[in-house]
Amino acid sequence: MGAMELVRWGDEHYEHMLRWATDPRMTTYVGDGKPWTQDYVIERHEQALRHWEEHGFGLHAVVEDGEVVGIGQMLHGGPGEIEIGYWVDPDHWGRGVATRIAEQLRDKALTFADRVVAGHQDGNGASGRVLEKAGLTYFTSRYLGGRLQHCYVLQRSMSGVLRYSAFTKDPAGGNPAGVVLDATGLSDDEMLAIAAEVNYSETAFVLPGSGEREFDVRYFSPKAEVPFCGHATIATAVALAERIGDGPLTFHTPAGEITIESADGTATLTSVPTSTSEAEPELVKQALEALGYSEIGDAPVHVGFGGARHLLIPMKDREQLRTLDYDFDALRDLMLVHDLTTVHLWWRDDAGVVHARDPFPVGGVVEDAATGAAAAAFGGYLRDLEGPQRFVISQGEDMGRPSRLEVDATREDRRVSVTGAAVVIP
Repeated sequence: MGAMELVRWGDEHYEHMLRWATDPRMTTYVGDGKPWTQDYVIERHEQALRHWEEHGFGLHAVVEDGEVVGIGQMLHGGPGEIEIGYWVDPDHWGRGVATRIAEQLRDKALTFADRVVAGHQDGNGASGRVLEKAGLTYFTSRYLGGRLQHCYVLQRSMSGVLRYSAFTKDPAGGNPAGVVLDATGLSDDEMLAIAAEVNYSETAFVLPGSGEREFDVRYFSPKAEVPFCGHATIATAVALAERIGDGPLTFHTPAGEITIESADGTATLTSVPTSTSEAEPELVKQALEALGYSEIGDAPVHVGFGGARHLLIPMKDREQLRTLDYDFDALRDLMLVHDLTTVHLWWRDDAGVVHARDPFPVGGVVEDAATGAAAAAFGGYLRDLEGPQRFVISQGEDMGRPSRLEVDATREDRRVSVTGAAVVIP
């Protein structure tokens, strides 16, 4: 058996496609099972050439010892996946050529995506065995074009740290989060060490849950575990959706169950039931001293909860918010005593946009660029004071990492929804 190579599709390969596409032995298990017309072959050939130009992969001629013996194809499937397929010249059937093509396509596809999918028509059991030899596993059957197709998948291990920025569509904006999509076997100390090495405000660690699209999720700052983190939740949801598809997700977190809807690079988390209460005067006094404020806005200072506890302090104007400069150690020590995750400093402009900054010294970070958990707690706070409402929080502006958090505090069950985009950090 000679050396095999997958070669980029070119005009010199058109005649091979034309010959095979009109051979009933080749087309029986493709599409509607009928031979292709010459016009359709021309169309597919031109599509193949364009696909290479646009995506850097696509249709390949399978060359063995200088002879074209088949076709291998790679196409975009769902989010984060590549679909593979192949044809083998009937003169080379029974020699293991199909398995070798499938293995090479698999390896190439895994350089572009974490998930490889393939399928074969009902009745073509030989192709199923080929896909299994290439490491793919049967997962479902469906009707495509009126014919039953059996589908196979290979999911690359989701270990390792991914880096996403949440509440933005620009990697230079938003709040960065680490995401470990398979934390199986990691100890608490190992998770903390990874979070410290990543050195973002939080890193999320994902473990398989008890049901479909359900996951156990834990969150670590560089210094300690935190019960919940909104921006890392958004980042994790988008990372998962890119690999398993958009739709509902359920995260079981130390703070409780969080439901999420993902679509098109964005995610909406629905918090645990929120609560707020007026902050003790001594806590407010010490917090303002650590922050260096002698006066603040007129709204009451509350401790809000939306998965974690946050001290919610109104600013008197935008300038006071812009000039944040606080005593890191003093505020950290005070927050540790009162079990506070961030201090949420806020001011609302005439258009109703809430501008916010969130010191986070307990996590070893001066400030969060976007804080989804605080946004949920703050949504509950505004709902309690002013009634149900929807609004936008603009955060991270003064850090040079602008973030947009869309808050919906209209639910009757005291849960608050927070929506944002997330993107991979190159």
